[in-house]
Amino acid sequence: MLHLTTEQFQRIVEQGRAGKPLEICGLMAGTRTGDAQNEVTQVIEVYPIESEDKSALTYTMNPLQQLRVEKEVQARGLQVVGIYHTHPATQAYPSPTDVAQAHWGEWDDLRFPGYSYLIVSLRDPEQPEPHSFKIIGRRIPEDILEEPVVIA
Repeated sequence: MLHLTTEQFQRIVEQGRAGKPLEICGLMAGTRTGDAQNEVTQVIEVYPIESEDKSALTYTMNPLQQLRVEKEVQARGLQVVGIYHTHPATQAYPSPTDVAQAHWGEWDDLRFPGYSYLIVSLRDPEQPEPHSFKIIGRRIPEDILEEPVVIA
């Protein structure tokens, strides 16, 4: 289960609206408790990161900004718990490209095991649709596990 504050979610939505029609992205930092079956991820901070792709269909986080965020998160005693991005015109579900980016090249090893992948659909910008997923492999839909999103 992924927990965000209303303010954090609004920051992501505003970043997405400002970036539309392009995908935007960023990192979520916080804590994880529980086991794999009952994991609770509490987001403490969201960090917008510039996408190098400048695309309506894909994102690639700027590596220098990503490194800076990871160092700041570590210094704060938190951990990166997930990645967020928008789908400006489509449903909030991992695309084949999203799943491929979760892996190291052609290998089956995950780049970020355990991360929550929050996707916010902005196909209706006034009604953003947040959905979060755990990506555990390459098979779609078998290896895409949706987790509840709580915004409060």
